[in-house]
Amino acid sequence: MANLAQFDLGTRGREARIKALLEDLIREHTGVRPQFRLAMAVWFRKSLNANEQNLLELLTGPPIEEIVRDRLSLLWKTGSESPPYVNVYVTSTEHFLRLLATDPDQIALYLDNREVLYFDKKLLAPQLLEVFQITTEPPGLMKGWYVPAGEYAESISVRNLLSRYSSARPHIGLVKTGESENFEYCHGVLHVEVSQRWLPLSPEGIRAYTYYNDRITGAGGYFLFEGGSLYEVLKFEVKAAPEYAGRLLGRTSDDRYPEVYLRAVYPPAQSAA
Repeated sequence: MANLAQFDLGTRGREARIKALLEDLIREHTGVRPQFRLAMAVWFRKSLNANEQNLLELLTGPPIEEIVRDRLSLLWKTGSESPPYVNVYVTSTEHFLRLLATDPDQIALYLDNREVLYFDKKLLAPQLLEVFQITTEPPGLMKGWYVPAGEYAESISVRNLLSRYSSARPHIGLVKTGESENFEYCHGVLHVEVSQRWLPLSPEGIRAYTYYNDRITGAGGYFLFEGGSLYEVLKFEVKAAPEYAGRLLGRTSDDRYPEVYLRAVYPPAQSAA
């Protein structure tokens, strides 16, 4: 008789296979309907031993005033019509939002034992992110940009820097893990956006970034955050902190995180004496 480890391995293998087949179908559907864009795909009522799976697809574009159901084999690429099959339920994001407000019992079907396999947060209303519990950033995340020391020296004001950078997507994130009483100094875990989620950098991953190498070589630099907060980068330090995992969306393999230490740079009128 197979032991528990073998059973778990078999279950994980079946789940990985079905998930891969569903994701292949989702990729095939992306861009198939030029007038629509796929905003979300949800695997719901998951049952790994069943011959039929269930997939919800939410589209943007012309309103679809109903939920359209289709059924096909997940082995469609081979030309086979054999199991496993998938029931694909398709509707527009607008119609789904209306159902969410007027018929929550019907919506409950699509929330049962679900897994979001694809989403584009730019196409989704906050209510949909909330109802499917899609979290894209940890609490307290500050987002911003790296300003090299030379560029900072040439700038006239923080306002000018913001004007220059705010048209670009933020490329750094920070979750503060400590701060001085006067708020002049702080330190925190650096993040980067990966597949629409802000995740912590690893001690190895940070080495690829200019701000890290500038600090190591003594060139220095600054972090400018949305809203106008500006900090000088003082140092980086790798810290073993398994307790951080509960505050972040992801964790490194060994619970070691590169922390950055910062000093606030105030406009002249606010500079501390």
